[in-house]
Amino acid sequence: MTLQEHDLPALYQAADRNSLEAQQEFLKRTRTGLIALLVAAAAGAFTLRVEAIGTADLMGIIAAVAFSVALLMRIYLLKDRSERIWYDGRAVAESAKTLAWRYSVGAEPFGVDRDAEKVGEEFTEHIRELLTDVNAASLVPQTSGRQQITPRMHELRTGSLNERKEAYRIGRIEDQRDWYSRNAKWNSDHAQYWNLALLLIEILGVVAAILKAAGVLQIDLLGFAGALVAAGASWLQTKQHTSLAEAYSVAAHELSAINDLMPLHTTEESWSRFVNEAEEAISREHTLWRASRTSR
Repeated sequence: MTLQEHDLPALYQAADRNSLEAQQEFLKRTRTGLIALLVAAAAGAFTLRVEAIGTADLMGIIAAVAFSVALLMRIYLLKDRSERIWYDGRAVAESAKTLAWRYSVGAEPFGVDRDAEKVGEEFTEHIRELLTDVNAASLVPQTSGRQQITPRMHELRTGSLNERKEAYRIGRIEDQRDWYSRNAKWNSDHAQYWNLALLLIEILGVVAAILKAAGVLQIDLLGFAGALVAAGASWLQTKQHTSLAEAYSVAAHELSAINDLMPLHTTEESWSRFVNEAEEAISREHTLWRASRTSR
């Protein structure tokens, strides 16, 4: 038996939940703002006067409302902390997960040959150190009564070396490798879909420009095509499909190589070093991801 998500520390549970909620909020606001800009661009390509509103252009009114929505979304994103809560919470969750696995399988700095009470105190201190790195909004507790050292973590730690190795192989190395593999393919596919869609829109924009120049097309669709391309590029930048696909692919291959070396480690000292290298490989991807988000 290995560690499941619910077996991880209370800090992981809180940071993970808050990060996911903040991510959904940030992406929802970003998506709404981009759609509003597209509506404004589409409305600007037409003129529609309705007697009920006098001489005013209904499409102009729609465009103004859509621009206002986009402006509100932009102001909200500038003032709101959802993006920072997203990646700060993700960083803390992954750090807490790493600590939990190191503790549970008896790896550095929580070797099984050390005093259990002392190791427990050190684990708690490491958890407390994570709290100083982020805003408290990223760590709102999920429920009360959760523990930092869960019963399953303690149970796994007291198992034999072979039991701990098997639990780590299945629950950490293979689970993480499969996650990276799946998400590398998902992001690669979506990057291709989006780039193909943007290419088609640009081709249609060229065709529309030629038809308008020739007098065949009276409706000005150039602004809308340009807005579509800009919105698509902005969404691609937000989702970072290409960079994530590359990073996840590298991480998956690295974990596959690490997994092949596991049988070679048959002593507690060697096993501890192995887990340390594996966790550093996993943490490296999250560190790079957070850095890329911060730079944006």
